[in-house]
Amino acid sequence: MKNLIVLCSILLIVACQPSAEENQLSEGETVPASTVEKSSNKKNFSLLVDQPYDVIESAQTCDQPIVIEFFAYQCPHCYTLQKQADIWKKKNQGKVKFKAVPTHLGHQEFSSFLIVHQAAEKLGVIDDAMPKIFARLHEEKRGFASQDEVVEFFVSLGVANEAARSAIQDGKAIQSEIDKNFEMLTSYKIAAVPTILVNYKYQFSVTKAGGYDRVFKVVDETLKLPSNCNAN
Repeated sequence: MKNLIVLCSILLIVACQPSAEENQLSEGETVPASTVEKSSNKKNFSLLVDQPYDVIESAQTCDQPIVIEFFAYQCPHCYTLQKQADIWKKKNQGKVKFKAVPTHLGHQEFSSFLIVHQAAEKLGVIDDAMPKIFARLHEEKRGFASQDEVVEFFVSLGVANEAARSAIQDGKAIQSEIDKNFEMLTSYKIAAVPTILVNYKYQFSVTKAGGYDRVFKVVDETLKLPSNCNAN
């Protein structure tokens, strides 16, 4: 292949642009301590007193608790949240399924990141690959210019050269997964990233949660609420 894979046209108008309120939290700022202190003095205090989530009407079910993050690799807010996500995933490994659903925000120049992401999932190295893909873009300021670069990237993660090349060349399987993700983004009307969806029922942004350091506290609380998952 001359290029990695020629993707079908996928255009999703979502954004990585916080509102004025979100801008106050975009660099990892949190709710003022005074606000938290006042709230904690209330009886039966819970993170959910002010319901920092939207309830989604969905018929989708799951056989185990699941947390889905809609994100874009080029989104700086997603990059910031990724550090919190890594900590939470390690803590809950084997107890809660975590699925990362990427979009290129309608910018085709970032299509290669979707391809690499899906190949990483197929190869079973997505947890190791995600932070390194983020770092490659936001710290090293580079992408993936060729198939050989992608193979080299996976080899650095311990994947055999032949297996890495086979995964990247499986364009049909990769496109199928990208299409499924696009359908999910559309189905849940994801208008901005990062957005978190818990058990296909509770959806919220960084701002709605109250800051980057509170996102996964809200995740833990919403996992306890009723849903269509068998474990709830």
